Amino acid sequence: MKIQLVPLVLAFALAAHGGVAYAESKKLVVVVAKGSQVTDISRADLKRCFLGDAVSAGGRTLAPFNAGTGTPERTGFDKAVLGMSPEQVGRYWVDRKVRGQSAAPRSLPSSAHIAKVVAKLPGAISYLAADQLTADIQAVQVDGVPYTDPHYDVTSP
Repeated sequence: MKIQLVPLVLAFALAAHGGVAYAESKKLVVVVAKGSQVTDISRADLKRCFLGDAVSAGGRTLAPFNAGTGTPERTGFDKAVLGMSPEQVGRYWVDRKVRGQSAAPRSLPSSAHIAKVVAKLPGAISYLAADQLTADIQAVQVDGVPYTDPHYDVTSP
């Protein structure tokens, strides 16, 4: 019986370690097109942008794009940047619609779509898991903190 428990304990230890690696790979990075003049954004402006307010940076009005509703990236971004749960975000946008205010940012179905749209559309801004960065997009610092810094706290759950 002891012999069977050792592999089981080892499997749990490896699974737990793999879980840490997965969590680290889900660090979110705010992104814009490669060569964009937007290299840094304040957390307050990022929040305002994704809550429907017009925010300009680098000589352009930013056009925010969200990950799909219910994805870990979207849930993590909404919690980390907007300070809201998915239900709160939904109510926020219904309220704005009722009041005739701006619509919610468009949601894109995948990380690949986000990377392509952000790379091609001037002023587009979004977020991706750090392991999804491509050569056509660049990471944006938030409040002067680069995404490689442990204090960069735009992460998914």
